[in-house]
Amino acid sequence: MTSAAGRRLAKLEGALSPREAVLAWLAEAQQFPSLIDHARSIADLPVEAAPLSVIGARVVAAVRAERKGQRREDVELAALRAQGDAVFLFCLVVALNAQALDVARVEGLRAAAVFWWMGALLSGPHEPPADETDARERRDAWRSVVDQLTTDVRVETEARASLQRRYLGGHSVLFADAADAWASHVDFVERLDGLAAVIAPPEPATPARRKTGGRAGASIDVRVDALASQLADDARVKAYEILGERERAVRIMERRLRA
Repeated sequence: MTSAAGRRLAKLEGALSPREAVLAWLAEAQQFPSLIDHARSIADLPVEAAPLSVIGARVVAAVRAERKGQRREDVELAALRAQGDAVFLFCLVVALNAQALDVARVEGLRAAAVFWWMGALLSGPHEPPADETDARERRDAWRSVVDQLTTDVRVETEARASLQRRYLGGHSVLFADAADAWASHVDFVERLDGLAAVIAPPEPATPARRKTGGRAGASIDVRVDALASQLADDARVKAYEILGERERAVRIMERRLRA
């Protein structure tokens, strides 16, 4: 049988590459409203029918079909590597959903606090500002927090998009609950930013400020790369733990602690 025929047969039998296998699982899993609901639906399945078992079997079948006729040792090594890649992608999906939910919950509380802070400053009796410096400090105190919230939203969104493009062909990994929570948080922050722009419009940008803005843009890119690397490392650590390769997981954690 030719290699091409072997690949076609493998496809018919459900053999898939690591990315294809994980995306096939994800397409089915995302029919559930949350990752937890999906986990509950498979809790009573036998081990061989669990997602990672099915993904692993498909990946191994694809490797063996692709490398039919090669040395057994080479085939098995390639199969192990492909399994490792698939476990990493699976863990990355889980990590990105957890990140979106956690950030939306925690940063949502901060955004709500800023909203009430703005309300407290703009309503009720207040002593008038002593001077322009006092007025600017009162405004900038909460304006800087709003700016930080909007920057954090951008960093989180771009880091997740970067990982989805790099590892999962651009497919969205979020389950409905995580997607809704994140969209709600983004909408709230955008509304806060809109209010801040009306109540305390930023001062006209000077050449010096525009230069600072350029550095700020570069800083955001650095933060995006750092967060994407951290999330990928988190997924790798979890994957190594699942695969029983704790030494490799420890090396990642040691590297991060030394950074």
